[in-house]
Amino acid sequence: MALHDYELCGRRPSLQAIGALYVAMKITEQLKKVQLITNDLVVKMARAAEVREEEIIDVSQRVLFLAQNFEKAFSGLENLKKTHFVNITSLL
Repeated sequence: MALHDYELCGRRPSLQAIGALYVAMKITEQLKKVQLITNDLVVKMARAAEVREEEIIDVSQRVLFLAQNFEKAFSGLENLKKTHFVNITSLL
C-alpha cells in the first residue's frame, strides 16, 4: 500500500519497510497481549535505517491509516484490493 500512496512513495524504502514492520509488531502486541516493541528496539531500527525515530512513527501512522481506511484511500485500485487486502485481512 505504501508504494501506491503519494505521501509515502517519496520516502526511502528502508523507512517504509520499518514503518510496516512497526505496525505489524504493534498489531501482534495487541492480538497476543505481549510487548514486542521497546525503546531500545526503535533506536536500533532507526539506526539501521539511518532515520530519526520520529520518522518511523510518522510513516507507521500513515501505514496504519492506509490499512484502516483502505476503501477510502484506494477506492480506484480494485486490483490492489483483490491481490493484497483480502490476503492480509484473512491473516487477522
